[in-house]
Amino acid sequence: EELGCKVMAYTECGHGYYATLAGYRKFGLEPRFDVTHQVKLYARWIREGRFQLDPSRNTERVTVHDPCNAVRKASMAGFPSVADDLRYVLSHVAEDVVEATPNREANYCCSGGGGALLAGFKRARLQYGRTKVDQIDRTGAALVCTPCVNCYDSLGNLATDFERPWKPVHLWTPHANAIVV
Repeated sequence: EELGCKVMAYTECGHGYYATLAGYRKFGLEPRFDVTHQVKLYARWIREGRFQLDPSRNTERVTVHDPCNAVRKASMAGFPSVADDLRYVLSHVAEDVVEATPNREANYCCSGGGGALLAGFKRARLQYGRTKVDQIDRTGAALVCTPCVNCYDSLGNLATDFERPWKPVHLWTPHANAIVV
């Protein structure tokens, strides 16, 4: 507020986005700026025509991983979810987007949430991460797009540990690839 900002945009952190919105509510604070997620900004800028995009620059099949905090927890708490905007952006920057099932608020966790990725619970993470691996395998995707760095890291670990050919990708990567300069 002291800087006079109009927007506080969260980048690749689903937890930070949710926790900030929940914190403002819990403590009865009303920020004098908009709190949003980068996915929502990308979608808005595409709708406004700020980018010339060429989805043929991203030809590999890609599926979406919905981060728990920015999608499920946000929706359950009445905050804006990034699920629809994530799909909107991806549909404008990639040629072959396939939906994982279940998805959005019912999506499976990446197995790294709640601190599990950093806390050293690898055996447990691999056991319940198997469900996520099977879900991704069923899509036939080469890439798993997520706008959360924790999910990105966890999905990368799952791909390595289960020896899968798919790999995670941040949303900004195909978005940047598709921008025509």
